[in-house]
Amino acid sequence: MSEVIIKYEQLMDVLDKAFTKVEALHTPSRDFGTGISMFRKEIHTLQAIGQHPKINITALADHMGVTKGAVSQMVAKLVKKGMVRKIYAEDNKKEVIMELTNLGWIGFRNHEKFHIDVFNIAREYYGEQLKIKLEMFMTVMSDLSAILENYEKRKKTI
Repeated sequence: MSEVIIKYEQLMDVLDKAFTKVEALHTPSRDFGTGISMFRKEIHTLQAIGQHPKINITALADHMGVTKGAVSQMVAKLVKKGMVRKIYAEDNKKEVIMELTNLGWIGFRNHEKFHIDVFNIAREYYGEQLKIKLEMFMTVMSDLSAILENYEKRKKTI
């Protein structure tokens, strides 16, 4: 096996372990102060709605990189949990937009705090190198995303 393939396999292993840790940090037992357990995709949908007031399903799906159907299902779960409400846009009574409920805002703020806590640990860990490291990670992860997108396209043509 070539040295490059070995490095690639090591990278995939490290990424898999990192993703597993990220997933574990967002286990359903995390309620982010709401008293209601949420999955990672639920809290990130909540976060996206909180960051983009009056967002509609189409814009939310585009922002999250998923289908409108997937977002609709996720929003329905959050509505049922009392964290999101659907309302009609003031300027277009046909357009439905989402907004956070008071409970949703509690989850949103606590999830933001979680991100800040992790960021502060990264800042302690990297010190003055943090900005350079973040730029490097962004480049690597953007490249990986493009590679995986390319794989998906090729897979569909086979």
